[in-house]
Amino acid sequence: APPLTKGGAADLPPMVADAYLLFQDLIQLVNADQPLWLQGIVEMTRTFGLELSESLLNNYSHVFYKYQPFRLLLKEKVCSLVIKLFSPNIKYRGGTGGPSGQQAAAFDKPYYHISLRLLRVVSVLVEKYYRLLVTECEIFLSLIVKFLDPDKPGWQRSLALELIHRMVVQPRLLTEFCRWYDCRTHATNIFQDMVNSLGAYVQNVFVTSQPAEPQPQHTASAGTPSLIAGLPVGPGISVQPGFYYRGVYKPLLVSWIGGTAKCTYLDMTDRQEPPPLQDGYGVSLAFSCLLDVIRSVSLIIDHNVPNNDRFPPVPETSEDDEVKIEAVRVQLLESSWCGLLSALALLLDASTEDSTAENILKSMQLFSSLAARLGLCKQRDSFITAVCKASLPPHYTLSVLKATPSTQLVSGASSQGANDSEGGTSWDGDYRHQVVAVGTPLPTASLPPSAQQGPVMLTAKNLQCMRAILSIAHCHGDLLGPAWHIVLTTLQHLVWILGLKPTAGQGGHLKVAKSSSETNAVITTAVMADLPVLATMLSNLFESSSNLSEDSLHHLVDALIVISGESLQLAYNNREPSLFAVAKLLETGDVNMGRIETVWVKITCHLLEACSHPHAKMREWGGEALCNLIQAALKYHHQPPLNTNPKMQTLLLGPLVELSAIPHPDVRGRQLECVMHILHSSAEVLTQGWPLVITVIGALRPQHSEALVRTAFQALQLVLTDFLPLTPHHSLPLAVDTAAKFGSQTQDLNISLTAVGLLWNLSDYFYQHQDQLKNAIIAEPKILPDLPGYKEMCVFDKLWMCLFSRLGDLCLDSRPATRKSAGQTLFSTIAAHGSLLQTQTWQAVLWQVLFPLLDKVSIESGLASTEKAGDNLLIHHSRNTEQKQWSETQVLTISGVARVFVTKRILLTALGDFHKAWRLLLEHIEKLSLSTTQEVSLAALRSFHEMVVSGEETGEADSSRWATAWKSWLSIGKRSTVLDIKLLQSSPAPAVPSQAFLTSLAHIFPLLFPHIKASFTNEDLDNLSTVVYALVNIPVLTDAELGYILSGQDDSLLPLHISCYKCINVLESHALSNNQHLLPGIFRLYERLSQFVHTWPEGANLCQVKGLYPAKFVLFGEKMLLSLGRLYEKTHNLEIVSKSSVLLDIVNTVRVPLKNKYSCAKQSSWRIAKEVLVSVIATSLGDCKPSDKACKTKEAGKLEDTEVWTVVSETLDSFLFSDSKPPQDRTAEQLCEDELIDCDIIEFLKDKVLSQPSLFPHEFLLSIMVILNKGSIHSASQSSFNSDLNQNLDLYMTIREDFARICFETLLQFSLLDDSEQVNGNLEYNGILRKDDFGKMILKGEDEKITNKLAVTSLLYRFKEVLKKYVEDEALHAPVPLPVHRVSEMSFVLKAIATLISSLKKSAGEVDRRTWVQLIDLYPDLVSATASTAPSVASSLKQALLQYGDLLQPPK
Repeated sequence: APPLTKGGAADLPPMVADAYLLFQDLIQLVNADQPLWLQGIVEMTRTFGLELSESLLNNYSHVFYKYQPFRLLLKEKVCSLVIKLFSPNIKYRGGTGGPSGQQAAAFDKPYYHISLRLLRVVSVLVEKYYRLLVTECEIFLSLIVKFLDPDKPGWQRSLALELIHRMVVQPRLLTEFCRWYDCRTHATNIFQDMVNSLGAYVQNVFVTSQPAEPQPQHTASAGTPSLIAGLPVGPGISVQPGFYYRGVYKPLLVSWIGGTAKCTYLDMTDRQEPPPLQDGYGVSLAFSCLLDVIRSVSLIIDHNVPNNDRFPPVPETSEDDEVKIEAVRVQLLESSWCGLLSALALLLDASTEDSTAENILKSMQLFSSLAARLGLCKQRDSFITAVCKASLPPHYTLSVLKATPSTQLVSGASSQGANDSEGGTSWDGDYRHQVVAVGTPLPTASLPPSAQQGPVMLTAKNLQCMRAILSIAHCHGDLLGPAWHIVLTTLQHLVWILGLKPTAGQGGHLKVAKSSSETNAVITTAVMADLPVLATMLSNLFESSSNLSEDSLHHLVDALIVISGESLQLAYNNREPSLFAVAKLLETGDVNMGRIETVWVKITCHLLEACSHPHAKMREWGGEALCNLIQAALKYHHQPPLNTNPKMQTLLLGPLVELSAIPHPDVRGRQLECVMHILHSSAEVLTQGWPLVITVIGALRPQHSEALVRTAFQALQLVLTDFLPLTPHHSLPLAVDTAAKFGSQTQDLNISLTAVGLLWNLSDYFYQHQDQLKNAIIAEPKILPDLPGYKEMCVFDKLWMCLFSRLGDLCLDSRPATRKSAGQTLFSTIAAHGSLLQTQTWQAVLWQVLFPLLDKVSIESGLASTEKAGDNLLIHHSRNTEQKQWSETQVLTISGVARVFVTKRILLTALGDFHKAWRLLLEHIEKLSLSTTQEVSLAALRSFHEMVVSGEETGEADSSRWATAWKSWLSIGKRSTVLDIKLLQSSPAPAVPSQAFLTSLAHIFPLLFPHIKASFTNEDLDNLSTVVYALVNIPVLTDAELGYILSGQDDSLLPLHISCYKCINVLESHALSNNQHLLPGIFRLYERLSQFVHTWPEGANLCQVKGLYPAKFVLFGEKMLLSLGRLYEKTHNLEIVSKSSVLLDIVNTVRVPLKNKYSCAKQSSWRIAKEVLVSVIATSLGDCKPSDKACKTKEAGKLEDTEVWTVVSETLDSFLFSDSKPPQDRTAEQLCEDELIDCDIIEFLKDKVLSQPSLFPHEFLLSIMVILNKGSIHSASQSSFNSDLNQNLDLYMTIREDFARICFETLLQFSLLDDSEQVNGNLEYNGILRKDDFGKMILKGEDEKITNKLAVTSLLYRFKEVLKKYVEDEALHAPVPLPVHRVSEMSFVLKAIATLISSLKKSAGEVDRRTWVQLIDLYPDLVSATASTAPSVASSLKQALLQYGDLLQPPK
């Protein structure tokens, strides 16, 4: 259609029109049509025509862009021609073979030389005219992609690969493809197809066999074994680059240089037939294409590619159609990632040489970073996962790497190959896989423990991939986000297989394990040098985390925590855990100190979890990491500085405190190391952190070992001795509390004791800093314990209360040493610093500390065991049971509390409830006094004593408190002295109060009495008497008291008796001066105690100490007797005494010892009794003078007197004629002395009684006569003769002669009426009866009659008795003479008769008839006595008979 064509060029300038026509004809000729403008040319070789077309299109593109007809020609003619010529290439199936292939028409078969030139034309069209031919290019590109199908001939595929390579090295082309196709919804995704076909091509090369090309395949397969056999494997040998996979080996023939496309086959225009293909050329080309796609994509993303340098603007296209470059960039990655990944992963696996692998890895790394930058997580993760997989051994089970769905594509081919029995796995000699390390796989949670894998091998390539991973993480850390998890998991597994372990003190760096025991990994020397480098790269990776954004840092930390969490889970099954994550958390924390607060909570929470893990290694590292972080954080120079930022201190120290909740001792050990480290290095930056540090130190547990407690205590000592001034004031109560905790721990006693010492130091600190504390603490009142009922207490006092309460608690510790130490410290502190407290605080001290302490100690003592301690230690017997040890505590507490009352009494009396407290304390003392433990009871009394002594200042206000004290004293006295005699006799070791106790109790009364004397009543006196008597009644049962008792000489009183005497003495003094009503009671008490002379308490005979019973009791009784006599002497003239029966009681009291006489326990007793009796009678007689007629007139007095005198006469009778015989050991001198005493009494009667008989009752006088009568002639009893005639009887009777003589003389004296002459001068009485003596004693009037009558009657009766007895005895004894004393007695009686008759005769008128009858009645006896043979009797008888001469005649 020439006109048409002409018309197309009609508007063009002439030259341009010619060009147009020429080009039009050229296309016609190539198309095998006739030219329209060129006349004469009928045909042209198609190859030549295509070459010409290519040349024109290539060199004159501006013409086409400039003129519309050209563009139309291009679109309508050229493109259709190209598409037509393409069809044989597309339809032909090179791979089918068989007869159909040979019978195909000649035209249908693709010709190499045509295909080659056709592709070159397409290349120019796409590169130069893309904007004009967008749709057409879509077709061209689709066709080229089809060229890569596996069923096409090899040369065709190679050409297509070269063409594709030429296009992909041009970033702008790729941008255009993507913009116009992939980004449009209805277009074919050309770029995606292109990349996918490359991927498919690569997979096909290795996965399927190619029978269509037998020759090259044959050479390759023939060459592979020889290569393998011939290639030595090892360091220093360079391996030929290539790919080996599942038995297929392809050498790498093209060395890749990014951005350059060398076209070998596209440029071979001189060949008609395809040249032979080199084995591996296609794969090499595809490899380069893939790498260049990534390179170009990265250029597009990094640099905005200008549109207009290659393609001039096209008038028809509007800017609105343009897709934004951002969308294009994203689409580029979206379209290409899948194909790229599948191919590169396979090539990476198959590559046999480092540089090839390195290129692949770099490209994958680059692609993942691009995807990350554009926010395409799936793509990023897939590529990272592929690299991670490549770094691990084949079949390595790692669930993380299967987690991303996209990776299924990657592993599809490789896993298929890996599992193929003909693949590389079956043949370990695979030269690609140079094994450099063998190790154990790290167990994972996805595998059950039973499915434990065998050893795994790492190759050099695995390590190369590992470096790539490190590089990705290092360079693109900010882009990884959640992919950190994949990266770190892989690194953890690799590190584990290689046996890199963290070592303590290295801040989390990993080191090669030194010994085989530490690791199972077998490392070849080839890689040994690389390991430190890898470890350093790892560390650098984490060090570079300081450059990460905050968000990325969180991702990194989260990933580490997740990985570590998995390790923790595994460690529960007791498999050895991987410490990689924990070590790296430490490293990450260390390098990010400047912004540590952002991740602090996350990291530390996880490390705390690790610390509480049952696996020791895990705990060790958790603790190591956590403590190192805390130490580093405190040392770091934060902004603002740490010491001005209390919130930050709390944040940093929080985890250290949390560690205390973990019971494992190893964690506690690490925690304490950390505390010590902090104290030594960071103490000055802590302000509000101190309470936390003290809390940590005080977190004790019973299961902690002694060493742990000791370390903790050292830390506490450091704080309380060196750093206390640095600590804020509100940490002081905490310090007190913590020191107390150490006091109560039971692992180490010495620490407990030292801790109590620390509390003492704290009290000193409070004292020294009282001014600061009083002011400073007030701002924060909530830090101290709340004391109920003491809301108003000032804070400084609360601090003291805190200290006192803690010490009080320690006083109840289970160990006696701690209790003792705490008790002493408590009371010393109160004594030393109590004055600092406000008065009302003392109430709290009493009611919150001291009294509860007494109560609790009392309860504990009650519960304490009385079993002997089973320790091997030798313990003194006074402390060998728990109860005895508690006794010591009771002593300490009661003494301490009492001392507080004594020393602070002025303070305490100001309190409203002082009396209540006083009463309560006395109750405690009372209770403790009754303790069976002597030590406790004595201490209670000592305290009582102290309280009484201290109360010197007496006042009316205090009377009630002393009344309470008196009640307590009585109560103690009564309750402590209750005795069960039967029990005492039956029990082997009876418990009775000790002498020391009783003495102390008695000792208190004289001191207490001044306070209560004003109100002391008779009832009180009765009570006192009861107690005193009871005290003295208690027997001494043990030798243990000897030292106490036998301090004096033998004749000294017992201390108890002295004290009792003092009690009565004090009372007596008061009664004499102020209160006479008490006197009768005092007399009664003395009388009762005087009975100890002869009667002893029931239990006293149980006394086991020699010399005490009854001697000391008798001694005491004698003392009481004397006191009784003295008191009577002082008080006999008082009305109250004379009205009461005191005299009678006294006589009754002395009567018993006098009656017992020689049978008294002590010979001095009856002497004293005689003295008292004589003294009392003399005193009472002194009241009644003869002139005092009142004595007679008072009937009551007379009556009472009668009773008294009856008792007196009985007493004298029983004493003078005692039934008891003198002891064998009394000497003659002593017996003489005894007789003198008897004579004394007769003298006394003569002087005081017989001289004034009118004062006395008649019966009394009679009884005295009977006594004199008895005594005047003392016949020895018959029995004594019969028993022993010669033993001492002479002596005894001769000694009693004096007594008989004085009795007789007295009788005579009162029987003679007036002056009389002696009967004869030679009486043997030494002139006792001299006239003048008698003259003095003659009584007149009424008195003499009474006395004389009684005396004579008595005498005569006595004479008759003696005469008869003598005569009988002599007859009985004949011819043996009677003993001398009987003879002398008889002689004496006869002389006396003579004297009596002579005196009677003189006063015959006064003598009554009965007397004469009595006298004459004697005569027969005298006659019968004449038979006596004794000369002295005969001469006396003669005188007596001579006197009767006067009576033979009646008187005048």
